[in-house]
Amino acid sequence: MKNKKFLFYFIILLSIILFSIRFFVKDIQLFGITTLKVSSNSMIPVFKKGDILFIKKQKEYNIGDIITYEEKEQEQKYFVTHRIIEKYENEYITKGDANNKQDSEKICENVIKGKVFFILKNPFG
Repeated sequence: MKNKKFLFYFIILLSIILFSIRFFVKDIQLFGITTLKVSSNSMIPVFKKGDILFIKKQKEYNIGDIITYEEKEQEQKYFVTHRIIEKYENEYITKGDANNKQDSEKICENVIKGKVFFILKNPFG
């Protein structure tokens, strides 16, 4: 019970800190937990643009998990957060909940940043 209470207060404190600097920082990593600000609406209704995601690397990912992975396009990197809809040996097929079709390429396990475990909703959006 004490662990749950501690975790709750820790997340609240971390959320306040992150929320106060969210306009200046793209992503933050602390204690193996990465926070990212959502920049699209591809996962509505689960989360939307402006929300903050808390993600953590996992040993294993399964169908239904919402993961963040790194994409590279013309020497620029960015992160995509979508749901796993198919799982193979070390590759996954993902899709945004609000998208009509799945993502075009299989995602290799080595580009996965982590699984979403908490969503801080943007109170202004």
